Amino acid sequence: MEPVVLQSIITTLGSIVVAIITVVVKSHLDSRKAIVAKEREEVIKESDLEEMVLVQEWLEDFRDRHGFDRVSIFQFHNGGKFFQGKSMKKFSMTYEAVAPGYEKIKRSQQNILTSEYPKWISTMMKKKCFASLTDEMDPKDRHELESMGIQQFVTVPIFCIKGALIGFIVGYNISDVDEHIRNKFVPLVEDSKFISGYLA
Repeated sequence: MEPVVLQSIITTLGSIVVAIITVVVKSHLDSRKAIVAKEREEVIKESDLEEMVLVQEWLEDFRDRHGFDRVSIFQFHNGGKFFQGKSMKKFSMTYEAVAPGYEKIKRSQQNILTSEYPKWISTMMKKKCFASLTDEMDPKDRHELESMGIQQFVTVPIFCIKGALIGFIVGYNISDVDEHIRNKFVPLVEDSKFISGYLA
């Protein structure tokens, strides 16, 4: 074999080896960067805690001003994937404020499939605020709410700046029904706009 041909083959093979090593190293470094970035995102920072305190204080003030026995913020999230790869749409209670003497229920309100309450979620997409009495609901939902002592609740959807539904606020009346609740809809919606930026 001619020395020129042999040198050409060696150069070509050397270039291929260098290219493969470069791709493998770059791929490894990119995946490592992604892992580090994800770890940083998941670490609780002081600013996260300050934000949590601010949202909790706002919610307690919101409950008090509007006279609810309990107020909760729920946020939508992905809870994994179904077998065919479709995202599981879920929501969880992330904040709660209760009047003295009422039990907190946040720990039991986690990872709820949106398919449990499709009509409720659908109504959120159409209305800025709506009230529900437990005796107006289907028996399964009514039984669940009555077991928690809830007589009436108001739902205020929370949308991000792009218009996507990211969560909702629920105000519960447990001790009695507020006959004038619909008069509060506009102030409830206006108040809820403050919190949307912290949840998006």
